[in-house]
Amino acid sequence: MWEDVNFEENTYTISRQVQWNEQAKAWYFSAPKYDSRRTIELDADTMELLKREKERQERARAYYGKHYTRLYVNDKHQLNTTGDGREVYLIAIRENGAFIIPRSMQHTSRVVHKELNYPEFDFHSLRHTHATMLAENGVPPKYLQERLGHKDLQVTMKYYLHLTDKMNDEGLKILRQLYQRTEKNESD
Repeated sequence: MWEDVNFEENTYTISRQVQWNEQAKAWYFSAPKYDSRRTIELDADTMELLKREKERQERARAYYGKHYTRLYVNDKHQLNTTGDGREVYLIAIRENGAFIIPRSMQHTSRVVHKELNYPEFDFHSLRHTHATMLAENGVPPKYLQERLGHKDLQVTMKYYLHLTDKMNDEGLKILRQLYQRTEKNESD
């Protein structure tokens, strides 16, 4: 939701996730997986993209007027368009304000995975890539654990950090530097 974006501090608070309730036939908000509420910092480019998206949504709301889809969350935390509860402003919506269900991204991922023949790709690959890119550039594992919302560092290390060529090369470079210092100190 837009209320989770802090444009002054360049942060995004992850405090909920959207789930489908089959019995109620409704989307609802619940705590994030493992109750991993957290606030993460965002870079300037992402913040600029979010600002432009919010402005686009405000223009669309004015353009569509009474035909714009307004979203509400009721006391059962269910998302609805009937006006039950308080109005909410989601980040991921269609031009007319309609909710974009999470399964849209799952479908896109399936197309990439199967139809475009990238068998190693799934939606979670984007999260793994994000973590690996940060690790390649020297971000400490503890930072990654917090950013990804893992309860313990072992999950981050086991499932999200993969040794890349860049990491391997950097490790070898550091080893060479250490050995050169040791050899130099011994010859002094």
